[in-house]
Amino acid sequence: MNKILFGLSLLILTGCVNSDNKSEIAEFTLDFSKPKKYIYSFSQTSTSKTKWKKNDQFDKTKSVADGNLNIRIKENNLADLSVTDLETSLIIYDKKGKEIDTISNTAPVMVIQNMNQNGTFENNEHNFMFDLIFPLPTKNIKLGESDKIPMQIPFNVNGSKLFIKGHNTLRYNGIETIDGKQCAVLIGEIDISKIEIPEELESTHKSSTTGNGTYYFDLANKYFVGSDIEVKMTTASEKKNEKSKNDISFGNTNSESKIEIRLIKIEE
Repeated sequence: MNKILFGLSLLILTGCVNSDNKSEIAEFTLDFSKPKKYIYSFSQTSTSKTKWKKNDQFDKTKSVADGNLNIRIKENNLADLSVTDLETSLIIYDKKGKEIDTISNTAPVMVIQNMNQNGTFENNEHNFMFDLIFPLPTKNIKLGESDKIPMQIPFNVNGSKLFIKGHNTLRYNGIETIDGKQCAVLIGEIDISKIEIPEELESTHKSSTTGNGTYYFDLANKYFVGSDIEVKMTTASEKKNEKSKNDISFGNTNSESKIEIRLIKIEE
């Protein structure tokens, strides 16, 4: 499922900006006033290269996932975010890059409960998945202005729970017509690369998630129409075995992911 949290494609759009509204402040909040359900198509493609020894060649895999992303508004002005009907395929390649196997599966339903209208969840905390696919500015902004959305990814080191921290910097880029709807376009610059490793762990770890997103938000009706996101993730770990200084644990992974999300229908 983590590959799904990282999957994404940047769509570069051209269109007309409403020049009469350049000084107008836009409020990016979701409308949770009435129970309803927003159903989106969700598609993701990821390629990944991994090796566990320094001198090894990278093992290559490709994953494809297609399903639905849902925002279900409840009566208490909260909403649940879910991924359903997700069909996945994992394609495995040999050392020469030739496809040798494909594993298909149906992923279990994933639900994140109790989202607020500003995109935060319980205890007013940000959720990595939502801030990656449907980020909302933390304040009202004008055309051309930006806002930084804090983001963090859990990072486990031998049972120690650490975090990689960064931001999705959103810029209000203009107005576009998407699927017949007038949408505010938010351009996101994703950079989650700051990690602090305690000295006690006696190991080296690096992780970086960078990329871009284009998000389409219906300002008049207060909901997302879709998004296109592209990210690259690299991780590297190295730790000497306590019993033998010559025994080194090593891991290196590089992945590229693309996601496209589009509104299919609204159930009242």
